[in-house]
Amino acid sequence: MTQTVPDPTTRQRGDDVNRYLKALALVAVLGVVATACRSDGGGGGGGDEDLQRGGIMRLSMISDVEDAFDPQKEYYQVSWGLYRCCMLRTLVSYAGAAGEDGGNDLVPDLAESLPQVSDDGLTWTFTLRDGITFGPPYADQEIVAGDFINAMEREADPDVGAGYPFYYSVIEGFDEYSAGEADTISGMTAIDDKTLEITLTGPFADLGFRMAMPAAAPIPDGAADGHEEDYGRFLVPSGPYMFEGSDALEPGGTTPVSGYQPGQSIVLVRNPSWDASTDEIRPAYVDRFEIEIGGTDEDIFNKIDAGELDLHLDGVPPAQLIRKFQQNPDREDQVFVNSADGTRYLAFNLAAPPFDDIHVRKASNFVLDRDGMRRIRGGELVGELARHIIPESLIGDKLVDYDPYNAGTGDVEAAMEEMRQSKYDTDGDGLCDAPACKGVIGAQDEAFPYSDQNALLLDNFSSIGIELDIKSGERSNFMYARCQDPGSEWAICLGPGWGKDYSDATTFGEPLFGSAAIGPDACCNYSLVGAAPDLLADFKYDITEVPGVDAKLKECDEAPVSDERLQCWADVDTELMENVVPWVPYLWDNDVFVVSDRLLNYRYDQFSGQPAMDHMALADAGAEA
Repeated sequence: MTQTVPDPTTRQRGDDVNRYLKALALVAVLGVVATACRSDGGGGGGGDEDLQRGGIMRLSMISDVEDAFDPQKEYYQVSWGLYRCCMLRTLVSYAGAAGEDGGNDLVPDLAESLPQVSDDGLTWTFTLRDGITFGPPYADQEIVAGDFINAMEREADPDVGAGYPFYYSVIEGFDEYSAGEADTISGMTAIDDKTLEITLTGPFADLGFRMAMPAAAPIPDGAADGHEEDYGRFLVPSGPYMFEGSDALEPGGTTPVSGYQPGQSIVLVRNPSWDASTDEIRPAYVDRFEIEIGGTDEDIFNKIDAGELDLHLDGVPPAQLIRKFQQNPDREDQVFVNSADGTRYLAFNLAAPPFDDIHVRKASNFVLDRDGMRRIRGGELVGELARHIIPESLIGDKLVDYDPYNAGTGDVEAAMEEMRQSKYDTDGDGLCDAPACKGVIGAQDEAFPYSDQNALLLDNFSSIGIELDIKSGERSNFMYARCQDPGSEWAICLGPGWGKDYSDATTFGEPLFGSAAIGPDACCNYSLVGAAPDLLADFKYDITEVPGVDAKLKECDEAPVSDERLQCWADVDTELMENVVPWVPYLWDNDVFVVSDRLLNYRYDQFSGQPAMDHMALADAGAEA
């Protein structure tokens, strides 16, 4: 994500592209905060010869993936981690490493080299490797250039309801195809089976990063037809693993795989079509991954402690378990901490009382005990208190001295002073005392540590007169579903977090604050920043306008590289924090994982923010092979 070094056998990129990639390399201060290492697994491709192949890795997830494992829809770090490590290959990808070890750098995957880019930055040419086939039920079908066009046409199809089509509007003709005004995406051409040419609407130097996201993985002709809602359970693999039961699928069939039971379990087995000699990224040591879905945090981490589970993918280890491991010399190397390049936050619904008043939103920023929120999650180990929205690593430390709301333990006096300027403080005493201040619905994740944060949230908001009514439920299908739906009844979303899609601040722009990312069929502008008057009317809000930043996002996305671009995104951040105030950012996240004592060669995938399971092996692999 931070830089791309062209293959010396290919034509160099245009100067603008090279300057851009070098600038990203300079400004992204990424990597490991603290890391233990149980075995040195090397860099990729074949891996460490001392590690055994085989065995069954046992994992868990509190919540299911968000969109039934459909790669065009899934916009969730756990899904992205499973795609990259295991199930899907893309033209270019990442090596499954931490940032300081090159984990943000693009490397060739299904393409034989990094792309050739025209001098004007508008035309990108990818040349595919020979002899790579899909997995069952298309095991004899070679992956060709047209298969990537299939994926992009599906991403553009409004009937699919894709998760992040806005990233591909930079491709000429993408939006016209999406609007039904064209039969093809004019900017994507299969010159021949092994040559894909992509033409852009402007010199967007980050196209390689966009084509490394899961939505750009190839799809065979016809494989997703009729599966607008459930393609994930018919997913055609291109990586080293597939859902168990994929070999029983039939092209055009209606019986899904057995290896993914929504809400219950995921089982991945080896893809018999995968050829290790064609894949320099994924050593793929383990034979089988068994992932339990559901349960409680206490039960899950007790199982890891007892060696009954190897890894938990979507939870925060309890502080007492981390201490137990770190204080034992024999177990301290089972705790891993990595910088996640992400922000945890509370999101206001800018159209819902009382948060339709900017002074209420500012008062909420002042009053939140950010340090208390962090202590509940595990203390300083889990991250740095967030003073604004975009992590410093993505804006070149432009805002290191910027702290508009006194981030810390909460400033009640400043919060009450701000509340006095609100229409919802009817008597000027610094308290929100209008009827809209009572029973304010907050959508919350029911899992740890969110459930433990509720008491602090209730106390903080009550100190400025806001009475929260917290509704808790399962993360994906309850909390995120409600936060994403402008028609659901909520005023503040209490449990979201956001990690970069790749190492540029643009990934904190359009997805979170662009008007095109407002749900329910888009993601992830929960706050309705820039919502059009007709949308507000459609969802029966009383107000007719909310502030927006679309023009500023476009300006930054097209800004020249280096300092000017970084400053542009820093200015977006301050505009949001002071004049829009859609969030209370409270933590710049670290990812903390604890593993069983039989898991070897732990690696962190900076791209997805997940463990790189393709690089990990098991101490008892031979016994289970």
